[in-house]
Amino acid sequence: MIVNKVESGAPRVGVFPAAPNGQDMQSQSAINADLTIIGNVTSKGNVRLDGTIEGDLHCTSLMVSETGMVKGRIVANNEVIVLGRVTGLIFGKRVMLHSTANVESDIYHQGIGIEMGTRYDGTLRWTEDLNGAASAAGTSSPHSQS
Repeated sequence: MIVNKVESGAPRVGVFPAAPNGQDMQSQSAINADLTIIGNVTSKGNVRLDGTIEGDLHCTSLMVSETGMVKGRIVANNEVIVLGRVTGLIFGKRVMLHSTANVESDIYHQGIGIEMGTRYDGTLRWTEDLNGAASAAGTSSPHSQS
């Protein structure tokens, strides 16, 4: 896992695991807590969201921090980790909702984890074909952003 130093000097563990077999880690973009984006966002790498996105978000993996918020669709090739607030559809191979999460969303997944204390309102839908599910829901497929 990634370990970063924070101002207090205590280590902060990142959510994205190291790449297997010595491969280069995909890029990670950060949207800070003081930033609000109105419109769609696309990244070929991992995204850490501390701010707000009002629009669709397409990426490899996403971590919505406790201060983060998405109002729109999330389409991730790999994982979606939510500690903050999400309103809209979520498409991801692995989805993890932490106890601090507040989620109003239908979730299309291949693996799901929900911690005790999570606020969740929606439908969980296991699907083998995330591309088909995303297309049927009117958004581009998780794997179309090469």
